[in-house]
Amino acid sequence: MKNKTVKRVASIVAIVLVIGFFSSYIIYHLVNQSNTEIKTEFALKETVYKTIDAECFVIRDEKFIRNDAVGTSVSFVIDGERVARGDTVSVVFNSSEDAASYLKAQELKKNIEHYEELSGQANFQPLNISSLTKKINSELTDYLDSVDTRDFNDAISYVEMFRDSVTGKQIATGKALDFSKKLVQLNEELSSLNSSSLEFTEIKTENAGYFISGSDGYEKTLSFDEIDDLTVKSLKKAIKSKPQKIASDIVGRTVSSFKWYIACVIDTDKTVDISDDKKIYLNFPESGIEKLPVKVHKIGDRTDKETVVIFSCDEMNENLSDFRIEKIEIITDEYAGFKISNSAIRTVDGEQGVYIVRGNLMGFRKIKVVYTTDDYSIVSNPENDSGYIKLYDKVVTEGVDLYDNKLI
Repeated sequence: MKNKTVKRVASIVAIVLVIGFFSSYIIYHLVNQSNTEIKTEFALKETVYKTIDAECFVIRDEKFIRNDAVGTSVSFVIDGERVARGDTVSVVFNSSEDAASYLKAQELKKNIEHYEELSGQANFQPLNISSLTKKINSELTDYLDSVDTRDFNDAISYVEMFRDSVTGKQIATGKALDFSKKLVQLNEELSSLNSSSLEFTEIKTENAGYFISGSDGYEKTLSFDEIDDLTVKSLKKAIKSKPQKIASDIVGRTVSSFKWYIACVIDTDKTVDISDDKKIYLNFPESGIEKLPVKVHKIGDRTDKETVVIFSCDEMNENLSDFRIEKIEIITDEYAGFKISNSAIRTVDGEQGVYIVRGNLMGFRKIKVVYTTDDYSIVSNPENDSGYIKLYDKVVTEGVDLYDNKLI
């Protein structure tokens, strides 16, 4: 009887152990499965913009520069550069050979001036080599950045400054550099070019302003003087119009007014985000120009579904001078904070926040939503509060059975 009792107890213990093992196994895998379902992303700072998409027509106070000279033209001024009345913007040579000789002579003069300046530095020792090295590194970075942004005029300037700084450092560190032979060679080449007379016609401006070469055929489509009379119909017609035929004697334009206009048609209900007292910026996605500062010149009467909105700008450069009919993004608001997926946002005890993973523990962090889209939100940590989200927090975007101080 005693043996039967012992066997029965042993059997019960064995069953309990087996059940306990399988229960632990099942619980382990359930917990492990729960943990493997957790997906996270880092809380990173980002700035996003609220924008209105539109198509615009650019209107400038443009006056043609005309000349019927025939031949090869050499420009003296880049587009968007300021010129005075009577300035020579280009010269036209009778032949391409004469034009090439002229350009070569200008290059030689520039090189002679460069080497003469370096010769004057040969006896000068800069005291701070470290500052010169920093200058070299900065100019190299500026050159690479300008190449990356395809601003080749700046690239040429930066590479010339970089070359001069490197040569200056060679002189400063005691390297013997003799430019006399190079100067003799350059002067001989220049003398041979100057021995032949070059025939050319000068193209001069009749008005002061920004210079733009050639014509795009849209200068007369909309009148600069009637900018305030634009209607939705006339502006839409201009945007869809074809360029006019360009006269053969037009060689360029001067933009007399410092201020030029960007006119567009947008849905009337979107104009509530545009006002005179707000800072407005424009992006030109197809040209890679971002956050061009503009002012609101005029908003239409808003009586129909669509309204004319006109912006003014007083900045000008080579890239801006090429604008006419462009796709734009009107930046009406700017939001900065931590960008997180909307799936991460939860409400716990009436507080909006997210769960984060730190080590092997889960924690709840509050957030303040400043901007939201269908997919993500920009959230902030007001006054750097310790209970709120922080930079580089590992935010849980997917998971089940989430709670504060959960062991994972």
